[in-house]
Amino acid sequence: MIGRLRVVAAVAALLGAAGARAQAPSAAPSPPASPSARPFTLEVDVDVVSVTAVVHDKAGRFVRGLGTKDIEVYEDGARQDVSYFREVSGPAAEKTPLSVVLVLDASGSMRNNMHFLQEAAITFVQRLEDVDSALVVDFNEGVRGSAEFTGDTDRLEQFVEALQAWGGTALYDAIYYGLNHVKDKAGRKAVIVFSDGADNRSSMKEDELLDYARSVEATVYCVGIRGESGLLARSPRGFMRKLAKETGGDFFFPDRVGDLIKVFSGISDELHNHYLLAYTPKRPPDSSWRAIEVRLKNRDDEIRVRKGYFAVKHRRPEPAALPAGSN
Repeated sequence: MIGRLRVVAAVAALLGAAGARAQAPSAAPSPPASPSARPFTLEVDVDVVSVTAVVHDKAGRFVRGLGTKDIEVYEDGARQDVSYFREVSGPAAEKTPLSVVLVLDASGSMRNNMHFLQEAAITFVQRLEDVDSALVVDFNEGVRGSAEFTGDTDRLEQFVEALQAWGGTALYDAIYYGLNHVKDKAGRKAVIVFSDGADNRSSMKEDELLDYARSVEATVYCVGIRGESGLLARSPRGFMRKLAKETGGDFFFPDRVGDLIKVFSGISDELHNHYLLAYTPKRPPDSSWRAIEVRLKNRDDEIRVRKGYFAVKHRRPEPAALPAGSN
């Protein structure tokens, strides 16, 4: 979440490209945006921390029209000065690219509910905007991905429709796979996790995954249902709730599997209705974990952001050597 930036790019780059250094597969380009939908651009040359904030009223509706006068930002309890604040919502808003990973349970316990999950996932894919891209990951005994991020909804739908339920539940490995593939994408990053049971196949441990999720600037949304084993099954509910809370996302456990379309549609709405803000930390990077708190002033609304970030210092690239004989 922190890095030295020198870019003229989508504000999405402010949200992650500065901190991205790990290797990742090259992504297929999204379809070009129309002139009216070009992302907002910003040029900065400072160390900044970027934060995505979602604000809802007591009825669960997105709160519009907020400005810097309505919020206070704290890092480890110290007040910070907000240098950038923008609402991203509505058809007239300047669009910020979204890269989203759908992590879908294809274990054997899903055999009677797979068609509900497929219908909900396809509904989500169809709501992607022209600057968005997605990657579909499914898991059972192992983890498989749809090769690359794409904005081609037909390709994404084909991958979802091909899912077959069998085997165990490598939930943690699949979430790690999704986070690892989205972390270097520019723009807003999100992972949507669906599972009907607890992990029983992964090599990664729960605590390791939670630590890794905290280090990746991606919002995680978790959706769980009760699997075929019913009350006898070990539930992932506690883990999924914690994962979502730590990353500024949300957790859903609908009573009816038929409500999945409503849940996935609600997540899509939230991903396209939020606030972007940034500040320059008053302390220099020192590789420590720093807690972030964003408070609303004189309002009873609910604001949700990620819990914090690792203040890692990034080196400036060395200047390229001049060719021999050049002036």
